[in-house]
Amino acid sequence: MVALVAVSLMSLYVRAQRWRVLLRPVGDIELYPALSATAIGFGASSVLPFRLGELLRPALLGRRAGVGMSAALSSVVLERLFDMLLVIGCFLGLALAYPIPRAMRQASWVLAAMASVGFVVLLAMQRNRALADRLIGSALGFVPARARRGLAPLCTAFLNGLAGLSDGATVAVVIAYSVYLWGVIALTFLFGFLALDIHVPLVAASLAVVVVVAAFVFLPQAPGFVGTWQAGCVLALGFFAVPKDAAVGYSLFTWVIQMVINIAVAGVFLAREDVSVSQLVRLAERQAPPAEAG
Repeated sequence: MVALVAVSLMSLYVRAQRWRVLLRPVGDIELYPALSATAIGFGASSVLPFRLGELLRPALLGRRAGVGMSAALSSVVLERLFDMLLVIGCFLGLALAYPIPRAMRQASWVLAAMASVGFVVLLAMQRNRALADRLIGSALGFVPARARRGLAPLCTAFLNGLAGLSDGATVAVVIAYSVYLWGVIALTFLFGFLALDIHVPLVAASLAVVVVVAAFVFLPQAPGFVGTWQAGCVLALGFFAVPKDAAVGYSLFTWVIQMVINIAVAGVFLAREDVSVSQLVRLAERQAPPAEAG
């Protein structure tokens, strides 16, 4: 359990470092603001629905480091694309070694195609900035003038945040950090097996749980991944013939530890930041597009 807590804390540190790399085009962000925003964002996602913590992360970073909301948000979108591509790749590799249900294998191919298309679109927008500006300008021509005035600078900042894709070395570093991050996350599940003395192939089972749980929690959901985390664990452990009661116990054990760590660490950084979650939500709302844009 001590090792599980240690690697869970380490995953926050690795996330913050990867985020700093993605943010290099918009500024040299120090470690502490990125780490604080990351910890608070993940803590907020543990108590707020629909992963709203992902919006609080760029809002807080903008408050501390002066990074624009849209530019920071574009880096969060890139994070999720890198994560999705890596997780889907691991799942397809796992499907070659274990009897994965056909429907899940087909769904993973569809998600892989969608994530790849999204990545290519963002890369094309970054590489053809003038064309992207013209297309966005044309699209904004269909919205009311007041909303257009608010959306135009946000779109420009979002495109500026994609500049990290222009540097092959930066992309390579981000990929390396992503592999490192998901390896650390896999260790949290591996130490969970050891703590509960569940006899499974440790590496294979850990990777299976990581992949399936990640796929489940990517979806919009209730606060704290309630239900989706547990369903992902039970489904993944079913591949290794783990009894359902043991799988449910494992899912609750790992979920409780992660939620306690996320909320506790977020509380520590919130106290140091001297800001409340409600203040961060209002900050995010002020930097969001005008209501007419919807």
